[in-house]
Amino acid sequence: MQSPKRLFPEEYDIKIISTNPLAESFPFTVHECGYCQEKKIVFGKKNRYNEYLLLYSLEGTVRYTKNKNTQYLQPDAVVTTACNTPMTFTRVSKEWRFYYCIIGGSHAKLFYNLIRTQNNIILSNPFTNVLDYFMELFEVFSEMNEEMNDTWKYLHASQLLQNIFTSLYDLSYGVKRIKELTPAQETVVNTALKYISENYKNDLSVNTICSQIGFSKYYFCKIFKQQMKVTVHQYVNEFRINKSKELLAYSKLSVTSIANMVGFNTTLTFLRAFERSTHMTPSEYREYY
Repeated sequence: MQSPKRLFPEEYDIKIISTNPLAESFPFTVHECGYCQEKKIVFGKKNRYNEYLLLYSLEGTVRYTKNKNTQYLQPDAVVTTACNTPMTFTRVSKEWRFYYCIIGGSHAKLFYNLIRTQNNIILSNPFTNVLDYFMELFEVFSEMNEEMNDTWKYLHASQLLQNIFTSLYDLSYGVKRIKELTPAQETVVNTALKYISENYKNDLSVNTICSQIGFSKYYFCKIFKQQMKVTVHQYVNEFRINKSKELLAYSKLSVTSIANMVGFNTTLTFLRAFERSTHMTPSEYREYY
């Protein structure tokens, strides 16, 4: 499956949106939103108990600390948390890009409670519309829409926030269903993931994986897709691409060498898979990062 091609803003920016009775009359209200690239950023300094942070981590690794609890965010992780105490995001990798919004409104607490998790993190993936909604929300308050009246902006922003919450609820519900898998089913998928991580450089056909974990091909593929939301082939390809990104960013190895090291049979196969996933060539990725 090809990852959707998205056009990100050319410049990073943070929008502070002044509220008024009209804005507060909608179910959701945006108080602040941004598309950023930061080394460190702190939210919740004002301890706004009736406001909530939604943050979509685009790329890179970041350390997230709140109430002395520290976690690490990977790409496509969504943070959903109340702004009741300061929370710090510190970049760990070379780059970190993200979208975020701080919201309020009559429905904010209700919808937040529907999707809240123990660690405040929901794992998304590039094939869902969650990121698209974050991008559209930022665009609503961008310079290109300055001439739009306030009603248009507040209406669209409220609808997009409902879309975000609905999509995140669907993801959370899917996780809940996964937790209802029998121990045997869960163990099989976890064993397969471990095998892939340790053998991604070698042949990783479905038949090979199934022979190693001792499970029927048809049943394993069904359980894997149910739990991971992607096919075995898609997962293996994305795992290899992510490994290649690390080598491209932090080594001087040739593209051909990297393709062989991460398990692709030919350089051409690697190039095609990389471009489908990132919409840029390995050389362009190395130059950019």
